Amino acid sequence: MDQSLRLYYQNFLKQLSTIYDGNEAESIANIVFEEILYIKKQHIFFLDKQINDGETEQLNFILGRLLMQEPVQYVLGVADFYGYRFKVDKSVLIPRRETEELVDLIIKDYRLAKHDPFSKPEILDIGTGSGCIAISLKKNLPTAVITAIDFSTDALAVANENAFLNKVAISFIEADILHASFKIQQTAFDIIVSNPPYITLEEKDEMLKNVLEFEPHSALFITNNDPLQFYKAIADFATRQLKENGKLYFEINEHFGNEVVEMLSNKDFTQIEVIKDMQGKERVVRCTLSKIN
Repeated sequence: MDQSLRLYYQNFLKQLSTIYDGNEAESIANIVFEEILYIKKQHIFFLDKQINDGETEQLNFILGRLLMQEPVQYVLGVADFYGYRFKVDKSVLIPRRETEELVDLIIKDYRLAKHDPFSKPEILDIGTGSGCIAISLKKNLPTAVITAIDFSTDALAVANENAFLNKVAISFIEADILHASFKIQQTAFDIIVSNPPYITLEEKDEMLKNVLEFEPHSALFITNNDPLQFYKAIADFATRQLKENGKLYFEINEHFGNEVVEMLSNKDFTQIEVIKDMQGKERVVRCTLSKIN
């Protein structure tokens, strides 16, 4: 039997509010109703609309998964990032707003440098996951030649699909930056960027259930007691394969900004800067390779 859209939405929101705070519950409900019924929140209470049995069944199924604290992006299979749509599943991290700030910084830096508009900057994204960084850069720097690597076959399958959906060409390579035999055919990059795993095991207890139980641990946590494990490996690679005056960008654990800066300063990088995100947390490191070894 058909149901009133307004009443169903109110009940949906009431149930979500049992496990999420009011603002988050409302945000999740609005995402679901716009995705499934193509109705924005501001229209729900002004439409004299009924939802049919098929729609009710679909929404009830989604609500059940949400009440298990599964992230809405995994439930719906999509996430928005930097104005673009990305497929996501449990093999990739859900793109974060903080990472949008990283992408925005790279784009602005490149444009402010006033490069030849016909130049073709070589960019490498290490640990690409869903491909959100590489694809968003390509959409905004269309002449760039972008390579993206990840050790996960499943993640690369998602990234390839996202490149197709967003109509961009990216070279995806299966590789592990931590592996002793890691190398890449391309030898000189203008920009290297990475959002590597950076959460220590000690921080695990602070994680929310919707992150800890659903998102891939290999993309979240470092597996030993060295919080700079990935940063060191990527910085060493960058000293060999960045062009002189090339740029290296990291998303970092807010607790290790000073350590990352010290490590980079010992590896021929200059103009090292730690940049805070919108929450005031140290989140991005930007630096320049001062010489070629």
